[in-house]
Parts: sequence; structure tokens; C-alpha cells
Amino acid sequence: MKNVLWMMFLTLTIVGCGEKEQLDLFDYDSPVDLSEIRQAYNWYQTYEGEGKDSILYTMILPDLPDYDFYLSKNTSFVLFLPEYLHSTHQFLAKAEDFYNSNVFAWNVWSNYEIWYRGHTADLLCNDADVKESTMSLSAEVIQNEELRQAAQNYKDSILMLMNLPPKRWQDNVGVTDFLFSFTDAIENARYKFYEDKDSFACSWDSVINIAEGLARDKFQHYLDASEDEQLEVILTELSNCSTFDEQSALWRKWSNCARSVMEDEWIVAVGSAMMQGHHYSPLLTHIWITWRALCQETFYGMSRDSSIPNDYYNKYRRICYQACLKRIEHHPDDIYAMYCATCIGGQVNLNRFGQNYYGNEAMVEAAMMLPERYFGEDEVDDEGDDFDDSVVSY
Repeated sequence: MKNVLWMMFLTLTIVGCGEKEQLDLFDYDSPVDLSEIRQAYNWYQTYEGEGKDSILYTMILPDLPDYDFYLSKNTSFVLFLPEYLHSTHQFLAKAEDFYNSNVFAWNVWSNYEIWYRGHTADLLCNDADVKESTMSLSAEVIQNEELRQAAQNYKDSILMLMNLPPKRWQDNVGVTDFLFSFTDAIENARYKFYEDKDSFACSWDSVINIAEGLARDKFQHYLDASEDEQLEVILTELSNCSTFDEQSALWRKWSNCARSVMEDEWIVAVGSAMMQGHHYSPLLTHIWITWRALCQETFYGMSRDSSIPNDYYNKYRRICYQACLKRIEHHPDDIYAMYCATCIGGQVNLNRFGQNYYGNEAMVEAAMMLPERYFGEDEVDDEGDDFDDSVVSY
């Protein structure tokens, strides 16, 4: 009862940088049903036959793709939102083009990375297949004429470079310039929902702190459990959450914990089930990026030559993005839901090349999203870490 009253108080008043904003942050949706995952856990504890892990993964993650070098080959990534195209709410009116433009950019770039890897290290796919797949990504899915032309120019520029090996590129050719030119156009076209960066950053940090503080008691039960009991305890506590908001907070605490490092397949399975519930939480960005990083590390690997099923990850991106839009539809002044949607729609695909010199970006994203797991609670400086004005990272 005390936890419920505390949550109600915090959601009515956000205090950040000396300002107060009256806003209910949560939808108070029912928690996602995790009974099938708990049944799989009970089966796993008693089954003694062969192929135990493979059978388990089929039970708890039935849609997990096979290992392959995935090219983006068509416009199945497109999100159609006819209900918002003529909306008087400018964020919703621009939501379709913002999403489709970004995913178009990332899919072209993911194909380019496969091509580039083949010309600098190991061949992942034949050149002809990469080029054909990239050509099939049509910019016509973008409604805004200026954005559509920028997308076409970006794709044509990448294809032009693919016709030459990197050693023949001129010194002044910066391939990322083509990407940045397009993403700058996307950024200029999107709806601006706050005016002052610093004050918004402070209030956003307050929102995340509130959202992640909803499951302290339940998480303590996990910490108090023995090593043999802790997984059963956390699955039980997740099932017994009173709202999706509390469930989201508990999932985040579970994943962002050194004790859970051997439970990643279960964390991924629960994260998948939660996102499939189509509910909104201010933590959706954190959930989706964390889930993607752990899924990549657990099932596909951290090498630059690993399979990276971005189409699969983007299926869940789409679910989370639409959940944010529904929140905005019913709460048109919720700038935090707008920021959450912007982060989800604008986040790059999981890249092969980036800040990790020894593998793909899953390791970097996991470290960013789960600092207490990798660096310890005492070493984490959480002031301003959640706010990213650029929305995307490269």
C-alpha cells in the first residue's frame, strides 16, 4: 500500500531543475501475462532429455530468427499510419515519415556495412546480392517530397561507392557524410516538442528516475534470494506486478544487475513478451535497446562478422513506437512520450562498426544501458546519462 501511494504522489508532480510539472506519467495498464514463460521455467527445472536448451529457446522465444547474414531486401520495414496523416497534432502528423525515413537510413547503412566488411576483411554476402537488396529499398515510402529526395540521394551515393573498392575512394570521400546529410534532413523536418534543452534534460532524468523506482521492494526479494532460487523469485515477482509500469521497472532492475548475468535468455524472453503487450511506459526506449543488445550477445554473437537480424529487432521497434503514439494520441501534451517515440524511431540499427573496435555495437549498447551490471552501482554517474539531444548515435 505504501508503494502505491508513493507512486501516485511521484507521478503527479515532477520536480526537475527547480520546476514543477503536473503530469501523470503512466497509463496504469495491466501487467503482461508471463504464465507461459513460468511454465517453461518449471519444465526446464525437471526435464532431463537431450537438447534441453534448444527446446527451451523454442518455447520462450518462438519468433527468434535463424543465424544468417541479414540484408534489408524490401520495404517491409514501412510503417503506415493513415490515422495520423491529417492529425492536428504535428508530432502525430509527422510520425509516419519520421519513422520510415529513419529506418530507411539505417537499413541502407546496414547493407553498406555488410558490403564494406567484405572489402576490408571477411566476405559476408556477395556484392551483387548487397547491391540488389539496397536498390530494392524504395524511397517512395516517404511522403514528404524533400525527405524523399534526400533519401534517394543518400541511397544513390552509397550505391555509387559500392561500385568502387574502398582503396579507390578519394581522400575527400567521407561515407558517413552521406548518412549525416540525410539524417540532418530528418532532424530538421521532425516536430520540435521542447524549447530549452537543459531544462528538458533535467525533467527527463526525473521521469526516468521515477519510472525506474517503482519496483524497489520486489527487486529486493530477488537480491535476498539464494543463487538457486533467484530466477524463480524474479519470474514470480514480475508476474505479480500490479501494472505494466511496475513490471517495466522491475525488468530494468533485473537486467541492470550483476547477479543476472547468467539469466540473459530469460531476460530477453520476458522483454519480448512485455513489448508484445503493446503497452506504453516511459522506459520503452530503455527496454527495447537493452533487449536488443542482450538478444544479440546471447543468441548471435558480438563479432563484426556475426549475424545481426535488424529486421527482427525492428519488428519490436515498430511495436514500441506505435505504443508511444497511442499514448500521445490520448495525452497530446506528454512531451516525454514524444521523446520516447523519437528515441525509438531515431535509434540506429545495431551496427557492425562503431565505438567497439573488436566487435559489433551490442557490447557498447549493453554497457551504456546496464552500467550497474558492468561497472557496479558505486561507479555509476547517472546525472544526465539518459538524455541524448541528438537522438541517434553512430
